[in-house]
Amino acid sequence: MSSAVDQIQFQQPFFGRRLRALRVAQGLSQVQVAGAEISPAYLSRLESGARPPTGRVVAYLCERLGVTPESFLPTASSSLTRALATVMSVGESPAMTALLEEALLQEQDADVVLRWQAQWALARCYQTQGRAAEELDLLHRMTELGDQSGLPELRARSRVRLARRLRASGDSAGARARVEEGLALAEENGLPHRDVVEASLTLISIEAESGQLDRARSDADRMVDTLDDDIPPGLQVEVLWTASIVCARQGDQHAAVEAMTRALKALPGSEDPVLWMRLRLAAASLYLRMDPRDTREAQLRLAEAEAVADLVGIPLHQRELLLLQCQLAFYEGRFDDARALSDRLGEHPDGLAVRDQLRLDVLRNQIEIVAGDHSTAVARLEGIAKEAQRSVNVELAAEVWRALAEALKLAEN
Repeated sequence: MSSAVDQIQFQQPFFGRRLRALRVAQGLSQVQVAGAEISPAYLSRLESGARPPTGRVVAYLCERLGVTPESFLPTASSSLTRALATVMSVGESPAMTALLEEALLQEQDADVVLRWQAQWALARCYQTQGRAAEELDLLHRMTELGDQSGLPELRARSRVRLARRLRASGDSAGARARVEEGLALAEENGLPHRDVVEASLTLISIEAESGQLDRARSDADRMVDTLDDDIPPGLQVEVLWTASIVCARQGDQHAAVEAMTRALKALPGSEDPVLWMRLRLAAASLYLRMDPRDTREAQLRLAEAEAVADLVGIPLHQRELLLLQCQLAFYEGRFDDARALSDRLGEHPDGLAVRDQLRLDVLRNQIEIVAGDHSTAVARLEGIAKEAQRSVNVELAAEVWRALAEALKLAEN
């Protein structure tokens, strides 16, 4: 049964609530259901939503409880239920997105939790396809729906996901407000450790971008110090990744590289291929921002990411890869290649975070300066740097001034 179950994606916290209901209905304890294959503690984490179930574990639980895998999916016979189950099994293609959109439109009176799960899946579809504006609008509505449900898990997770989207769109104040609400809900209601960690990581990133580097560094260091084997590898990697970013923004290159190296070693490619690839993009970005820029290490990490991008990446990851390859080409002196890669990205690539869009604008002006267009491109870069200073984004302003100085020096040569 395990191979068939592997094709189905079971969503937490619904899976955990359904597992507990099935166990209690049969009058079984966690020890009785766990049997010899899994521990009662692991079963408890499944029921609380703290751990995602694997296909092997689901198959085992089906045998123990005498049920089918479909018992752990929403049971209402509706187009929305079928659409959600299909998307979880097939993936976030445009066709599946349209299927979910239509089902949500038709069943506006469906169960609140079911609608929330469908909106969560639809938001992921939008993210995968780089439809940032639609994702943001949906996440606002999903947060309202989570509040209607009254369930702390849905209320907290909606806010953290919304905060991440707001941060990517440049709304740091809105992102901070939402993630602080989500973190408070997670802590006050004793939600799974993962909820607390994900909210805390988002808050640390916002603190760093807002210039509160000492506070962000203190929070990040504390989270790194508490890492242990009970925390899933993927979450450990995200903690180390966030710590690396904070250290880099604080100017501590040694600590930034150390944290990133630990993260790269902590996650095998088979564990989470998408996260494995994203981590290498992040590492390449780190090496390209160092002083001096480490183009050799950046090239190695980009080669690793490119090798799997077509298999596991989404369009947004492809654009992020292209941007980093464009930066690498420029800093290696391959200016024609840099211009060609920039042209492939287009004027306003869909889904790029505000910071990455700014980096692309900076890079294009650097290319123009090297090509001889000094006055216009220099004025643009000066404008970007001054705007960053007015926004109290000291780190970004310094990055732009450095880019301007480097481009002028290259133009002289």
